[in-house]
Amino acid sequence: MIRFEYYLRRQPHVSSEGFQVAWQDGLQTAWLDVLNSLGCLRALAVLGQHNDLFDQMNHARGGSMQAPFDLVVELWWTTDAGAVRALTGGGLERLADLVAAQAVWLDAPRSPAWLAMEYPQVNPTPEDLLASAGGVLKKLQFPLQHRRDLSEAAARQYWLQSHGPLIRQHAPDSGIARYVQVHRLDHPVNANIAAALGFECPVYLGHAEVWVGPDGGTQDARRNASRAAVEDEAKFIDFAASTLFTGIETRLIE
Repeated sequence: MIRFEYYLRRQPHVSSEGFQVAWQDGLQTAWLDVLNSLGCLRALAVLGQHNDLFDQMNHARGGSMQAPFDLVVELWWTTDAGAVRALTGGGLERLADLVAAQAVWLDAPRSPAWLAMEYPQVNPTPEDLLASAGGVLKKLQFPLQHRRDLSEAAARQYWLQSHGPLIRQHAPDSGIARYVQVHRLDHPVNANIAAALGFECPVYLGHAEVWVGPDGGTQDARRNASRAAVEDEAKFIDFAASTLFTGIETRLIE
């Protein structure tokens, strides 16, 4: 599947709580109107959470990670040709106009976007897990940058071929119900995306997404699995240029 990833930050003067209320009270409806015009197979919104769990995950990774994003909007197409047609056929302009109309809430220059491809690692069928408000599942969203002493190709290879299997190995103890790697595509349309949306921050190598449930190993087993994951992440991830946060998911188009 081909995905469009749009990581959005709220304006600095807007509180996290205020943004989430605004999203539920009206911002979401305007997004749905635009997304329905793009011909995507499905669309999802992830509301980033600023909570104690972020502090714990940040501390385990050196304490200098970026702040959580406030909203992630994700779109799916079956082919890159379909995604390119939608985005370059006026779709990017409609998205840019929408963000401009919501500029009192959204900080466009600090909100990167890119085209990506997903690589499921731990994957149930059907793929219908949802971390909804008040549900038992937690969704972890991990946009990441690679260490600068590694080439992008080397970091991608390690992430996919070494880190992925390690996470799968520990998934039963970790309580992982689903784990997907979403790698940014080196696609020409990414330049169009940057030009249209006007962000002034780097895009990421991609992101990992993890759905964690109440099942799993003992407390010691979970702790050992978490330690192994963090130690391995440090081999290819620049933690200070990355972030890791929980999110509440809402299906916009399905």
